[in-house]
Amino acid sequence: MPIRRVAVAPEYLGFYIAGTDAVRVPLDHERVGIVASEQCINVGCLYWNEGDTTITLGRFAELPTPARPPKFDGILDTPEHRVVLFDANIPEILAMTVPDVRTRVRIWTNHKTEPDDVIIALG
Repeated sequence: MPIRRVAVAPEYLGFYIAGTDAVRVPLDHERVGIVASEQCINVGCLYWNEGDTTITLGRFAELPTPARPPKFDGILDTPEHRVVLFDANIPEILAMTVPDVRTRVRIWTNHKTEPDDVIIALG
């Protein structure tokens, strides 16, 4: 599966990662940058009027990742064998099929709460 990359400027300062469309997005009231449930991960990004956020999505084994530990390392329910990145206005930013109904997700960002570079490794 190829590595996917896109530059976006989400209007509401974040995007979401889920394994199905019917999810409740966890809210980041404390501005920690990434909050998650088993069904959805909310990832903060750069303010839309300050520029784009580059998002890279790929399988862990194929993706060059930073030497530092990820900011997030957890398991996401993926009952449809698919991971979808979306926001309040864009129904699909990126998507990738996955082999299992639960998928390990690791995320690296270049800033705690307002990154302009986000790397997401699946598996």
